[in-house]
Amino acid sequence: MIRACYFSDEVSPDFEEAVRLGSEAGAHAIEIRSRIFGKKVQDIDEDDVKKMKEILAKYDVRVAVIGSPCGKCSLDRPEERAEHLKMFQHMCKLAHTFGTDIIRTFPFWVPEGYQEGLRPDLSRYLDRIVEGLRPMVRIAEDEGVKMCLETEGSTFSGNCRELRTIMDALDSPAVMATWDILNSWRSGDEVPYPDAYQLIRGRIAHLHIKPNKQHNIKTVGESTSTYGEIFRALLADGYDGAASIEHWGSPELMLSGIRQLVTLLNAIQA
Repeated sequence: MIRACYFSDEVSPDFEEAVRLGSEAGAHAIEIRSRIFGKKVQDIDEDDVKKMKEILAKYDVRVAVIGSPCGKCSLDRPEERAEHLKMFQHMCKLAHTFGTDIIRTFPFWVPEGYQEGLRPDLSRYLDRIVEGLRPMVRIAEDEGVKMCLETEGSTFSGNCRELRTIMDALDSPAVMATWDILNSWRSGDEVPYPDAYQLIRGRIAHLHIKPNKQHNIKTVGESTSTYGEIFRALLADGYDGAASIEHWGSPELMLSGIRQLVTLLNAIQA
């Protein structure tokens, strides 16, 4: 089953309002990242968690994903990597507290000078990426969580081909994919479906859903691939997880995105 989800911080800076508005739009799962009583997810404490749980219960909403920034750091700075490793341990505790095993992560920033359309030679960095991520992978294995690397152009997993290469090199069942479908299309010459999908088929634990230029989800950006066909393929392959609405441009557009996603999922999963 695919469950409609959204980044709460993009709906409202007020956590309770974000939960209420999203639930009224039809989504009962959230991805937490920032704007949690004025804090980022890595900074919330036990009192914050208690208040969050009360609000979530009030609106029948659950945390489906910990939207951590873990791994969005420099591969060349050991002190940053150590900080993010410690942060990941805290993210695992939050995951257990909220009853999810999905933690969004990243495989380090690409060097300066690269961008979505100009990708680094991954083979030059792969051994160091694996060495840098291995401690985090061990923690994920020990904690029973999924370390879900996102397709994100500013990092070494900009597209599905790069992501699959990194996952294969790490060789752990704890390492899964957060497939930001639009990101992966923009960061390579991959056709979202079926080409890109086949590269990470069976390894996807979470989805990010962004709009095309018309602010709808009929197609993945300006490609010819549709979210409908991708969702159907995922369901046929046994996908059971969330799909988060992200980066629609405004709170009002975010809520429109949630409603569109709920409508599409209801039609597909009726």
